[in-house]
Amino acid sequence: MNRALYIIGIVFSLVFFIVAGYYVGEVNSARMDSILSSYDTFNSYSYSSYDSSSDITMEAGMVSLFFFLFFIFANIMGIVKVKTTTMRVFGIIGLAITGLFLLWNLGMMTSPGSMSFDEVGIGFMFYCFISLAFSIVGLIQSIRFKQRKFNVGISSNNLLDS
Repeated sequence: MNRALYIIGIVFSLVFFIVAGYYVGEVNSARMDSILSSYDTFNSYSYSSYDSSSDITMEAGMVSLFFFLFFIFANIMGIVKVKTTTMRVFGIIGLAITGLFLLWNLGMMTSPGSMSFDEVGIGFMFYCFISLAFSIVGLIQSIRFKQRKFNVGISSNNLLDS
């Protein structure tokens, strides 16, 4: 089960990178459109107080929330199922990093007008590389743990994480 979870994590890391890049572009475009419409000198009635970048930021926050909750679940399952020291360390570090990014996402979602996705999305794209690396390490550790578990005469408690 963990191997499938880590493979899904690798795919989700790449998908989240693409989705975050898309939303960064969309929010930036919407913010520029609202700024340019406020400086329209030919038609003074064209200014609208409606800012669509807040709506897109909220939508991007909801999508990001799905990915962060998946990575929290994957890290917890890695700690519980793969009983190696390396996975426990990576799982705890992964939970801490994901928790920080989740708090950043919730902060953005509570006030999308003051903190938009094009400001935090670059950080989320960096997080994708971290989660990709942790998913790859988790997949390798899960495969090694399963192979060691079925070896005859070797106790899994005495194994080093080489």
